[in-house]
Amino acid sequence: MPLVTSIDLSALARQLRAAASAYYDGTEQTMSDAEYDAAIDVLREAAASDPVMEASVADLLTSVAAGQSKGGDVVHPSLMGSMEKAKTLEEIAELVAAVAGPVLVEPKLDGLAVRAVYLEGALRLVATRGNGTTGENITGKVRLLEVVGLPAALTDRATSVEVRGEVFMADADFPRAQEVRAALGGAPFINQRNGAAGILRKGDAGYAGLLRFAAYDVVPLPSEERTVDDPSYAQRLLAVAALGVTTANALVAELDALPTTEPDAVTARVALLDAERERLGFPIDGAVVKADLDADRLRLGMGSRAPKWAAAYKYEAEQAPTTVRAIATTVGRTGRLAIRVEVDPVFVGGTTITYATGHNAPWMLERDVRVGDTVVVKRAGDVIPYIETVVLAARPADSEPWTPPETDPNGNPWDKTTLLWRSTDPTLSVGGLIEYAVARDALDVEGIGSEIVAALVESGLVSTVADLFSDRLDVETLAALTLSEGRTLGPKNAAKIVAEIDRARSAPWNRVITALGMRMTGRTSSRRLAAAFPTMARLRAATVEELADVDGIGPIKAQVIFDGLHQLESAGVLDALEAGGVTMGTDRGESAQDLPLAGLTIVVSGSVPGYTRTTVAEAIEANGGKSSSSISGATSLLVSEPSTSGKYTKAAKLGVRIVTPEEFLEMLEGRVAPAAESPEA
Repeated sequence: MPLVTSIDLSALARQLRAAASAYYDGTEQTMSDAEYDAAIDVLREAAASDPVMEASVADLLTSVAAGQSKGGDVVHPSLMGSMEKAKTLEEIAELVAAVAGPVLVEPKLDGLAVRAVYLEGALRLVATRGNGTTGENITGKVRLLEVVGLPAALTDRATSVEVRGEVFMADADFPRAQEVRAALGGAPFINQRNGAAGILRKGDAGYAGLLRFAAYDVVPLPSEERTVDDPSYAQRLLAVAALGVTTANALVAELDALPTTEPDAVTARVALLDAERERLGFPIDGAVVKADLDADRLRLGMGSRAPKWAAAYKYEAEQAPTTVRAIATTVGRTGRLAIRVEVDPVFVGGTTITYATGHNAPWMLERDVRVGDTVVVKRAGDVIPYIETVVLAARPADSEPWTPPETDPNGNPWDKTTLLWRSTDPTLSVGGLIEYAVARDALDVEGIGSEIVAALVESGLVSTVADLFSDRLDVETLAALTLSEGRTLGPKNAAKIVAEIDRARSAPWNRVITALGMRMTGRTSSRRLAAAFPTMARLRAATVEELADVDGIGPIKAQVIFDGLHQLESAGVLDALEAGGVTMGTDRGESAQDLPLAGLTIVVSGSVPGYTRTTVAEAIEANGGKSSSSISGATSLLVSEPSTSGKYTKAAKLGVRIVTPEEFLEMLEGRVAPAAESPEA
C-alpha cells in the first residue's frame, strides 16, 4: 500500500490506524514495517512543532498497539508495553551507557505477544497483549493448539510464575499450516506472522503443534511462596527454561546468553543475529537489547507505552507487500521459459525491487498470480526477489487468470518433461547464450548489450560463443551492423567492441568455462572445474566419474556437464574457440596439493586490495582453495580486518584462523605458508 503524501497528515493518520488495527487485532498486514515506521516518523516530526497535531495523533505515537487494539476481558497486572525502536547502533550504544549495568541481547521474534500464568505448576491463563492494559483470554485455544514451548504443566508442580513472550511459527511448520488452511477452505496465509495470528485467533485443533512460544520476560507472582524472583532477568530466564518453558535467548545457539556490559559485545551480538537470521528457522525482524538487573530497570523506569531500559533494533525488511503490474515471458540462454513479474517499486532486503522471478509456469498457475494482485515479495541476502504469497483478499474483482504462452515464439510446443518448460528450437536460445557469455561474470565484454547481441544473431554473424572471436567481426563489419530504427553501430563503437573482444581472449580459464553456457556450470562450478582441470584438453578428456569428484558437482551434474561438453565438441565450438585465440587454460605442472591454498576453505569478509568479490573467489579456487560465504566449523580461514561483524565474531568463537587482507595476499604469492587445514574441514 503506497504512503499518502506527507502533506495530507490526517489521511496518513487514518491509514496508519487502519494498518495498526489490521495488524494487532486482525490477521493481515496491509503495510510493510518499513512503510509503517517511515509514516510514523513523518507524523512524529509534524507533531513536534504542532501541539494540535500532536494531540490528534497521540494514540499512534504514545499508545501500545498504536491505540488501535480493542483489548479484552483480562486485566494485566502491569503494562504489557511496546518496545522503543533504535534506528542506529549508536542509539543502542547510548542505551547500554544509560543502563550502566549488564544487558542482554535477544532475537526480536515476529509473532504475537501473550502472557501466560502458571499456578502450582499448571497453566491457568493465557491472554493476548491487547491494548497493553487488557487482553483477550485465549487459554482454551492455546491448550487445543498444543503450543510448543508453552507446556500445560511445569516440571516443578510447586512453582507459580508468569511468563510473557511471543507466539510464532517456525519455517518448517509453515508449509504444513498452509496445507491445513487449504483443507479447511481458507485462503493461504500471507506469511508466518499472518499464519500465527490467524491460527491463534481461530484455535482450530487441526493446527495442533504448529505454533511455538518463546519467553522474553519472567514476572514473579508476589502472592506465591514458590515463584521465580531472582533480581537478574537472565537468571529468571534460566529458571523457567529449567521448568520446561522455551526462552527467546535460548533459540539461537550461537548467541551468548550471558549478560554483558561491553558495548562492542552488544554490537557484535546484534550483528550476529542479523547475519544468521536466514538460517535460524524462524522469523525475526530485529534484535532486542534490555537491562538485566531489576535495579537498573527500576532506576530508568517506564514511558507511556514502553520501558526506558530496553530498545529494539530493526533489521532491513526481507519481505513487503506490493502490486503486480505485468507478467512477461522470454526464452532464456538454455531455452528455458523465463517468467518475470513486474511489481510496483518496493524497498526489500536493502534494495528497491521492481521485478520478481515467477520461477516456472506450473508454479505461477498453482499460486494463480495475476496482474493487479497484491503480493508479498521476499528477498533475503543475495537471493533473487520472488513472490512469497498472493493476498487473495485484496484481489480486484475484474482480475483475469494469467496463462503461459502455448508455444515458444517460433510456434513449437514446449518440452514439459520438467517444471522448467523449454524450447527445443536452438535458434531461440542463441541470443541468450551470447548475452550470458559476454556478461560481467563470464567474458566481461563491455559494450555488447541485448540490442547488439540480437543484431549479431539476426545478421548471421554469430551463432555460437566461438563466433565472437571470428575474423569476420572486424571494425568495418561491426560498424555497419544494423540496429533498431535503421541505426548502425558506427566505427567508434565498433572499435571499442573489437578491443574488448581482443581483451576477452585472455580471460581467466574459469570464465571461459562459464561462457560456454553449459547447464549446471554457473560461476562457482566453473571455478571449481577450472581448478580441477587446468586446461581445455584435460577438461575434454574428463570422465563422468572424474567430473563428479569435483566439489559441489556430483554424479547428476557431472553427466549433464559431460553431455554439454561433447555437444560443444561435436559442433566444433571448442576447437573454434582455440583457433580464435581464446585462453584454454594453463597446465602449471603442479598437483592440487602443491598450490598455495590447497585444502583450505576460505571466507572473505570485506575487500581485498586489487580484487573484486568475484575475482578474489576466482583467485582462491585457482590456487587450490575453496571459496565460501559463511563461517562454519569447516572454515579454515577468514580474511578480514578486525571488526565486530557477525562473521568475525563467529570465526573467533569457533577458533577459525583470521588473517588480514594484506596477509592473505602474501599467502597467495606463496610468501607465507598456510596453516594446516582445520580438523573439521
